[in-house]
Amino acid sequence: MALELRQARPDDAARIAALARWVWLDSYASDGVSEAFAGYLRREFDEQALRRAIDLSPHWLLQEGEMLQGWAQLDAAAECPTLLPAGIEQAVELHRLYIAPPCVGRGLGVRLLRQVRQQWPQRALWLSAWEGNDGALRFYRREGAQLWGETWFELDGQRHRNEVLGWPALEAGDESGHEQEQYR
Repeated sequence: MALELRQARPDDAARIAALARWVWLDSYASDGVSEAFAGYLRREFDEQALRRAIDLSPHWLLQEGEMLQGWAQLDAAAECPTLLPAGIEQAVELHRLYIAPPCVGRGLGVRLLRQVRQQWPQRALWLSAWEGNDGALRFYRREGAQLWGETWFELDGQRHRNEVLGWPALEAGDESGHEQEQYR
């Protein structure tokens, strides 16, 4: 069966929520699931909240048949937590890029990353990734991401260092976003 890359629709929210929880737990819950983790997952990957988010910003999916294998979420309104590198005036956040754990290493992350970079090719792209997520950091660096700085993620009173990584715009031009049709 062929792998399909497409924009998410609100009716995809239940599958996105399930995939997101799976990937998040696989990446961060090496010692088990605390009450703080459970609460975070409930809030961040709530099906209704995801439906609303899909209406507000681009989300991309990779699926084989009905099996969701990858998800990427952009946020053009998010402000980068570090100073942007010289020459970059605007950048879009890659808020999440999640691949189902059994599908890692099959090129799905590369395909999603290339797609999200094409969403607004005149804008730079940035993300933050936990410093302990070695696989994700290796992947992003292999795909050309540069270290822009650091930020902190706080959960239940504990701070976790994240690296802020970014890529320059794919195309030169007006970074205001006016050259592209705005999302929805």
